[in-house]
Amino acid sequence: MNKRNFYENFKKIYNHVQGVKTVTNFQATGTLTPLEFVEAGDELVQKMPVWAWAEGDEKIQPFLPPKKKYLVYRGAPSYERAPDIEHVKDNEIEGDDGWVTTHASHKSSNVASSVPEKVINWDEEDEDEEKDQDQADDTEERRCRLYDVYMVYDQYYQTPRIFLIGYAEDHTTLLTKEEMMQDVYASNREKTVSIDPHPFLKAACISIHPCRHAETMKRLLQHMKRRFEASQPSDKEKEEFIFPTHMALFLFLKFVSSVIPSIEYDLSIGIDI
Repeated sequence: MNKRNFYENFKKIYNHVQGVKTVTNFQATGTLTPLEFVEAGDELVQKMPVWAWAEGDEKIQPFLPPKKKYLVYRGAPSYERAPDIEHVKDNEIEGDDGWVTTHASHKSSNVASSVPEKVINWDEEDEDEEKDQDQADDTEERRCRLYDVYMVYDQYYQTPRIFLIGYAEDHTTLLTKEEMMQDVYASNREKTVSIDPHPFLKAACISIHPCRHAETMKRLLQHMKRRFEASQPSDKEKEEFIFPTHMALFLFLKFVSSVIPSIEYDLSIGIDI
């Protein structure tokens, strides 16, 4: 038995002995119960319709509803490779484990067409502008990769977990591991990202390992709490900072976007970390 199989069998035994998490302590630990995962997933689907629930084998994670086994966002665009993306250093939060959480500053996805100099005919100007825009959109479409993004509940780590399947610019050919790694933030390559089977689809996917998810979520919550407390007037009674658990997946996507910043699946707004 190799190390990987031993580890997976250990997790199965541990999950069987420990049972399903029922204690709510997201604020203190960054972990979620299956019920909280479902409630947060419902909120995500409602606020961001690109996400949808998917059903799966009822024998796998039987503590989840049959039609809400995992979340999926199909066709998330990726216009640039991670090394080409500028990162905002002022917003980086680095933990003791070296996991870097940062906001990725995406460059504009609009592609400018090169148009030769010519004499302008004002009667044809509108038509020419439409043609130029069509050419730009076509160029952008050709260089755009697509990803199917899956979010599952990891019982062992008690957090969400991301699995990704990428498609090349033709939107049909599957990307290789090496090609998908081009979309991973460089400091996290081969460290927090690996190739693992999807628990329901059994397909090989690029996966962000969840071993530090709870710790990172907790650190982000603490960071938000400090900012919230610092913003309160000193002459008034301090309000308690409580991040709503049903919004947990929005926060989760915020920090996951720092690992694979080129995929535009972080569509949430209004959460400043």
